[in-house]
Amino acid sequence: MVLPLEQSISEREREAALEICRAKGLITCGDDAAKIMRLRTAASTPNWGGNVPSLLKLTSGTTAAPRAIRFRSEQLLADCEQICRTMGISDVDLNFGVIPVSHSYGLSNLLTPLIARGVPMVLSRDRLPRPVLIDLARTNATVFPGMPVFYQAFCDMDEIPALPKLRLCISAGAPLSAAVARKFCEKFGRPIHSFYGSSECGGICYDRDGTTFEDGFVGAPMEDVDLEIVDPNAPASQVRVRSAAVGDGYFPEPDKEKLGSGVFVPDDLLARQRDGFKIVGRVSDLINVAGKKVNPAEVEAHLLRFAGVRDAIVFGCPSIVRNEEVAACVVGDVDLTEAKLLEFCRAELSPWQVPKRVFLVQEIPVNERGKTSRKELAKRFSVKAG
Repeated sequence: MVLPLEQSISEREREAALEICRAKGLITCGDDAAKIMRLRTAASTPNWGGNVPSLLKLTSGTTAAPRAIRFRSEQLLADCEQICRTMGISDVDLNFGVIPVSHSYGLSNLLTPLIARGVPMVLSRDRLPRPVLIDLARTNATVFPGMPVFYQAFCDMDEIPALPKLRLCISAGAPLSAAVARKFCEKFGRPIHSFYGSSECGGICYDRDGTTFEDGFVGAPMEDVDLEIVDPNAPASQVRVRSAAVGDGYFPEPDKEKLGSGVFVPDDLLARQRDGFKIVGRVSDLINVAGKKVNPAEVEAHLLRFAGVRDAIVFGCPSIVRNEEVAACVVGDVDLTEAKLLEFCRAELSPWQVPKRVFLVQEIPVNERGKTSRKELAKRFSVKAG
């Protein structure tokens, strides 16, 4: 079986993953040729219970240690089929690969369509936005599975090349803001289709139209994917995802309540929105302020209503007395001040929802996948509070 690893993974993380997954060998690809290294890890073979995996996807666990998700080939193929049918991708298309193929998004949208359905792919040698856009035009690629960070950069460019062959723009890996989606559509004459999925189950929802222009909207379920609302009486709830693409479970420690028997329960909180769903937060993102639970999405929505605010993300920082304090990073106009934003929040939010600090930044920090981690922001932007 195979365990894909990103080239940028740290040596410590790589060693931990290889040990946990009991790897027997490591293949690294350089400029000239691949190198194979035999490894000495745990000699015992896991008891897979009849479902021997073909591939392990690495994901973060509830602790600092990584864990893997078990997949058989039929589950990977099911995800590929669901994506290609839902998005209308076929062997007449040309996929443009800039997202890591070791990640679930790249594996499902680039690699398995190439292997199983003959969808050709061109791989980018550059991750800088302008060279990527130039290569999109030069290669005549028809499908671009991208991330919000690329679309934001494309919108801010002058002297853009013509893209006559590009017919499908997909965004996943992080929330796509309505402002970016609208600006891109106006500038390039094409909508961006939000794609919501998870490493544990592949694709979940897809915005087939792409012109809703609403933050958090991810469209309707993918073909052959069933979503069950966990708490139908709540305005927002977790869902149970059922499909043939759902993985068999976590390894080495299973979590059958979350993943198993063809069902996966993501941490995201979803709300019904017309003919689709909208992501409004995550269970794990709730901030505990002296016993009061704060949904960061509610505070973010309030901050975005302030004139001059273009983007905002809210997170919790440790507090000795109150367990956590609310903090926020905000992107806005030059005359925006922390004092004005705090006054605006105090006027309408409950006291425990008001940020202790608001950090004004040029852009919301993201990692190489275009994702924003609230935990990483909490470490980076400390809040001096009792």
